[in-house]
Amino acid sequence: MVQNNFSDLTAANLLEYKRQWARLLKRTPRNSEILEAYKSLSKTRGKGLNQEILTSLTTRKVRSLSGVTPFAVMTKPFTCPGLCTFCPLELNMPKSYLSDEPAGQRAQAVDFDPYLQVKSRLDQLEATGHHTQKIELIVIGGTFSAYPESYKKEFFLGMLNAINDKKFKDLVEAQVYNETAERRIVGISIETRPDWVDEKEIILLRFLGVTKLQVGVQALDGKILKRVKRGHSIRPIARATTMLRNAGFKICYHYMPNLPGSNPKKDVEMARMMYQDKRFKPDFVKIYPTQVIPGTALHREWERGEFETYDDEAMIKVLKKIKLLTPKYCRIDRLVRDISKKWVAGGTIKTNMRQIIGEELKAEGKECKCIRCREVKQLEYGVKPDYKEHSYETVGGVEKLLTFERDNKLYSLLRLRLPNSRQKMVFDELKGAAIIREIHTFGVAKKIKNKKLKIKNDKTTQHRGLGKQLLLKAEGIAQRSKYKKIAVISAIGTKNYYRKLGFDLDGLYMTKYI
Repeated sequence: MVQNNFSDLTAANLLEYKRQWARLLKRTPRNSEILEAYKSLSKTRGKGLNQEILTSLTTRKVRSLSGVTPFAVMTKPFTCPGLCTFCPLELNMPKSYLSDEPAGQRAQAVDFDPYLQVKSRLDQLEATGHHTQKIELIVIGGTFSAYPESYKKEFFLGMLNAINDKKFKDLVEAQVYNETAERRIVGISIETRPDWVDEKEIILLRFLGVTKLQVGVQALDGKILKRVKRGHSIRPIARATTMLRNAGFKICYHYMPNLPGSNPKKDVEMARMMYQDKRFKPDFVKIYPTQVIPGTALHREWERGEFETYDDEAMIKVLKKIKLLTPKYCRIDRLVRDISKKWVAGGTIKTNMRQIIGEELKAEGKECKCIRCREVKQLEYGVKPDYKEHSYETVGGVEKLLTFERDNKLYSLLRLRLPNSRQKMVFDELKGAAIIREIHTFGVAKKIKNKKLKIKNDKTTQHRGLGKQLLLKAEGIAQRSKYKKIAVISAIGTKNYYRKLGFDLDGLYMTKYI
């Protein structure tokens, strides 16, 4: 372990310290080693931690630059209800996933055990300088809704036990403990098909603590969906979207340009429809250009010459147009699958597509307006950002996006749904309520407030009261719009935050009469 005085260590002279230690150790010390020693000695001497040094020592900072620390946990291989021609099916892997994808490798190494997956990921993140007090779990592995209910509950209990560092036998007990635990769950997402979203599934997902759904849309064209044997039309996509919105969930669409039956112009038009048709308008989108994987029905079509993939130049043009169409209310989470090129017989193998497109748009004097491209990230908290309010129509109600932003940098946002009175609500507690679907402050993920914790030179954006201010704005809008109460789809570990702001647990939501 690296040892040193640290008395005059700064972010500016960190490199020189590394050189000194390298001469002593006969090797370059890892950031994780320096970080561990720095924290240990600072604690021993009762000195505060310097935020600039912590940031400098953090490996792959992008992992926690959106204000939380997200990571994926994979379910075990299971029968998928779909027959999609493009979907890979590797032995001993959930359908659509491959064993050398990062999350797949981690899952296979522990036989898909949820407890061990989470435990190893937490250890790795902490060793590389990331805070793990605000965890966003991303459950992946095909159609989650098709798994048996008993397995779903068992899987979630395993994840919670790892985060709580305790072995509960009851899921509800584990959830209650997490409300005040050292590490708290601030969001959970699952992947499913739109035709598997119904009232029963929505109630179960809320019981499990899910706050976001990734929905396999793939295309907004009935002929294309039929050709790839997706097994549903556009109607279930629209129906699922409205039901999920009325239950407060955040919604992420998976969209695939270059599917059989499409073309560059149609890809862009379907994206325009996705963003502008009030039946859709997702909060997030993952854009996965079609890749031909050996062993699939699509690969056999491709070999027979019945299907052709775009070259990279054509695909980049399509993706640039889609990015420029993306509205301010939507976040592009991903722009290409993280699939090793050894699996790809046709289609792009560029995993840095987002970077390439970003550089080309910048050179053209254009910019993407999506949430991810505007997040404040490591920008210091300087002048107070401005409050802005954006409204858009959806089936069954109006969506309000409330933000704090400055110079095209997004500091904090709140999604507020104002459902109309004719909407059928799955949950009684949401009847007559305006619904807060998301509150999120961006920037470097910080620990939950602790008076004993001393961080010097802290200029990060979190814990500045921005979320609380947006919540008060949302209450005012709901009150003026004649709603009798306001509800929040709270994550398991954020319930206490809302309790402090006057909300009470009401069924599976936090609500407050206004």
